Amino acid sequence: MTALPLSQAAAGASQPWLARRGEHLRRLRAELAPGEVSAGSARLARIVAVAGAGSFAALIALRSHVFASALGRALNASWDLVVAGAALEVVSVGSYVLLLHRVVSAATPRLGLRDSYDITLAGTAVTRLLPTAGLGGAAVTVWALRSAGVGSREVAERLIAFLVLLYGVYMGALVLGGGAVAVGLVHVPGASAVGLVAFTIGAGIPLALVGVAWAPGLLTLALGARGRRSSGRLALLASRAQAHAPVLRAALKRTLTELRRPHAALVGALAWWGFDIAVLFAMLHAFGAAPGPLALILAYFLGTLFNVVPLPGSLSGGLAGMLVVLGVAAAPAIAAVLAYRAVAVWLPAASGVPSVARLHGSVAGWRRQICGSQARA
Repeated sequence: MTALPLSQAAAGASQPWLARRGEHLRRLRAELAPGEVSAGSARLARIVAVAGAGSFAALIALRSHVFASALGRALNASWDLVVAGAALEVVSVGSYVLLLHRVVSAATPRLGLRDSYDITLAGTAVTRLLPTAGLGGAAVTVWALRSAGVGSREVAERLIAFLVLLYGVYMGALVLGGGAVAVGLVHVPGASAVGLVAFTIGAGIPLALVGVAWAPGLLTLALGARGRRSSGRLALLASRAQAHAPVLRAALKRTLTELRRPHAALVGALAWWGFDIAVLFAMLHAFGAAPGPLALILAYFLGTLFNVVPLPGSLSGGLAGMLVVLGVAAAPAIAAVLAYRAVAVWLPAASGVPSVARLHGSVAGWRRQICGSQARA
């Protein structure tokens, strides 16, 4: 019998593994978002993606010689920083897992620390590798906990409390860093307006949440009155606010309970952001840029705001733009952000593919346990 060439044999051996992982991803996609995206929406998404990629390529081409020089320096002399960045991202993800396990997964004894890890990494994989129309880590978390028998209201309360703890650090950084720049306590040339924007966002969102927590009736009454005088989206917003305000208030109370009885896992909220910023810092050094600590932190948190813009590359473009505004040269800023994204986004996404398969097995086991318990009852 003629032996297959080594490359073909390797391909044949790896294909079943890849096929199985792809099947797990497709099954999870079907459970999270069973409806298909319309052809028009898919076509528009492709057009926007091509336009965004073209614009980003044109920006790089305008500074191609400087960009190529920075890339050459990094590839020739800074692999140790790339490895350090990957290690820092591992710590960042681990911090997120610990916080998730403390605040969210504790809803049921069925979820162990490995399950919290799988939920985190599977959510990252789904967000980056599947067309889930905006669904991602939160959807995977809800799906897993509901499959483990946790009620919808408790899932919502715990997930919101988790996000408040996590993004409370984000808002605090915007207030402190933005305020210091806006009033001139820390001098960043030409950035006072940026600092004011950061301060306004960082202070405004928590104040709005506190207002909902302590006086939900006033908010829902105002929205309800506006909704009765109008139609369409505003009326829908009013009805949803009235329905979900009690859940938000309960979630904020749960957050306060966690803070009054602090646990070591709560440090994960700080560590997740801090070590992720350290990855960006390592990549900037790899490409020959060294912004000050405050400029780096402010650029990171303001640039991250662009993630809410539903356009491909908005986060990378926003982060690179904020670095440039705060004093980093354009070419190394773009190169560093691309390297940062590769380490901080695509490395966890690739690592999350096996977690999707394990999580499918865990969910099937939880569902069997629940069905068995119901049958015995």
